[in-house]
Amino acid sequence: MTTRHRPAFSRSRRSAPLGFTIVELLVVISIISILLAIVSVGIVQAGKTARQTKALSNLKQIGTAWTQYANQNDDRAMIGYMDDGVQASMKIKARDRSGDRVPPEFARTYPYHLLPFLDHDRSLMYDYIAEYEQTSLIPPAEIANNPAFGYNANYLGGWWTSQAGVAKMRFSSTGYFRAPGQLVAKQEMVARALSQIQRPSDMIVFGASYAAQPGFIKNPNELARGAAWIVPHRLGTTDIWGSSDGASLLLIEHASANMGELGDVGGFVRTVAQLFTSAPQVRDPITGSNIVLTQGGAGMDIFEPECVPLRRIKNTVPTVRADMSTSAQGLRELMDQSRWMNNAGYSTDPINFSHPDN
Repeated sequence: MTTRHRPAFSRSRRSAPLGFTIVELLVVISIISILLAIVSVGIVQAGKTARQTKALSNLKQIGTAWTQYANQNDDRAMIGYMDDGVQASMKIKARDRSGDRVPPEFARTYPYHLLPFLDHDRSLMYDYIAEYEQTSLIPPAEIANNPAFGYNANYLGGWWTSQAGVAKMRFSSTGYFRAPGQLVAKQEMVARALSQIQRPSDMIVFGASYAAQPGFIKNPNELARGAAWIVPHRLGTTDIWGSSDGASLLLIEHASANMGELGDVGGFVRTVAQLFTSAPQVRDPITGSNIVLTQGGAGMDIFEPECVPLRRIKNTVPTVRADMSTSAQGLRELMDQSRWMNNAGYSTDPINFSHPDN
């Protein structure tokens, strides 16, 4: 009798896997996420670089128009600000594209005076405003007050107001302090003509600006409304802003380092408290000298409401200088006041330079 044998199957034989394991899927997903993050960061940075390049190109054209204005006005620098009385006494009239006169309240600042030299191309200064489909729809008040770039109005052309029917310029012939307590009297602080600018490659003409309120501002703000003028960190003897990583952190660090010499916690507390009751300088309790809180560049301390440099893109401020060179400058660079006015170049300390208010 024949015995049939069933085929034997090896128990060690297993089916081939039909897909990825969970671990393999997680690894693949992680790699894809990392790659996407790298690509997205690159795209964002490329976009910022492109926008900054466009801003510098616009500034170049605006600076060239400023030069053309001077060429057609006997080398006179465009006035930075003039109230209604000054416009009347100087017989200055601004006109729009259609040739109609611009009301005096909209001609106090520079935009309507410079637009004719830009062929009334508003896109160079107002493209950042997204609320309007076309720049031609932007109302006159915003045209006058909110261009993307502020003019160095206090030290180029001058800040003019009318007093008893007489036009007077701010900071005229005030002199300056070469060093603390060393006044060089009756020196003109304002360049009223392009030929009076002593260092054209340094002198800021326009820069990104916005109206700020007191406080610590850390991050750039691409959505901030622009302003018609821009100021250095100190106007006369008044501190306006300072480059800082946060003044309170610096002050606490300084006070902590001196606690051993102070000999008491109360001295430490009093030193820190000065931050909240004074401008950007505090008194060193050991030496009696002033501590200027201008270290770092991650943000800025605003001490007075004013139109200050705006880090609209990245952490720098696009500027154009009197020689028509452009660059994106850091806040600490902009605290060198020789970049804003002639006489600061003669100071022993351009950062702490000051001049009488009037």
